Amino acid sequence: MTAIAITMMELGIFGAIKPAIANTSPLSQVDRTATRSLMVEELQGRVTINGRPAQFGDRLGVGDVITTGRRAIAILRVDSNIGVLELAENTTLEIRSLSGQPGLDPNQETVVFISKGRVRSSIARFVSAPFRNSTASHPPQEIAALNWEGIFSQDSQNSEESVETSPFRVETPVTVAGVRGTSFGVDVGPDGKTGISTVEGIVGASAEGQETQINREKSSVVNLNLPPTAPDLTPPLSDLQVFQVTRLSPRRARIVGQVDPMDIVDIDNRAIVTDSEGKFDLIANLPPSRRFRIVVRGPAVREREYSVPVP
Repeated sequence: MTAIAITMMELGIFGAIKPAIANTSPLSQVDRTATRSLMVEELQGRVTINGRPAQFGDRLGVGDVITTGRRAIAILRVDSNIGVLELAENTTLEIRSLSGQPGLDPNQETVVFISKGRVRSSIARFVSAPFRNSTASHPPQEIAALNWEGIFSQDSQNSEESVETSPFRVETPVTVAGVRGTSFGVDVGPDGKTGISTVEGIVGASAEGQETQINREKSSVVNLNLPPTAPDLTPPLSDLQVFQVTRLSPRRARIVGQVDPMDIVDIDNRAIVTDSEGKFDLIANLPPSRRFRIVVRGPAVREREYSVPVP
């Protein structure tokens, strides 16, 4: 392995963004005239909805697509106050399904599709089988955006619920993740490879006819045409190993390295394909600074930015 000097900077934590807390109960009475949506609660940098600039307070319905640019972040609040989603930079998310009515509706279903990037979510515990099957009253609850303390401090007991019938689902090109009241993250590489990490609660992942249950502090990876890997403990840091950096010409360089299989890699704002072991081999234009900006981003709380010099 070639010894490379690397400058590292820790980026962000799951609870770093302070949300606006909704004033209404998520379990208010159903308004049959209302339409379900996800509302833009916070924006940073360039964010678009269906190709136009996004604005605070915009509402996304089924079929709408939101995309974040370089160093941009968007936070969406799901109606009925059931959850919050944070989109990292270079992420694209589409609203696939918003069935049922706002408020207390046992038929409510929310499905989003991530084609690239990372989305971190906090979903209320009542979004689970008991909420769907019971008519009993529940006390008001608030969702603290991307904060796993408080109402997310206990795991759901409904592990028998199928991924495909979960009332909140995250789809990617290779898998479906069903959520049972939890804080978790999903990242998607340019080839569809998906990493899933659970911070609190339970996430079920389904691919190629097989399901796996991902419990607290564990992660799983889904590669193209393969079932989810067995859940393993989530590493504490998003590490980058640089095996080789070679200048091929005055304007071109080659970089060879490896990250944890669940992590996604951006090199100078370009999403990089990694194999099932997290390895990559890239030939790219040499930046004017002669340093590659490499962001290694885990599905949930782990993220690091590296500055790798080219000799």
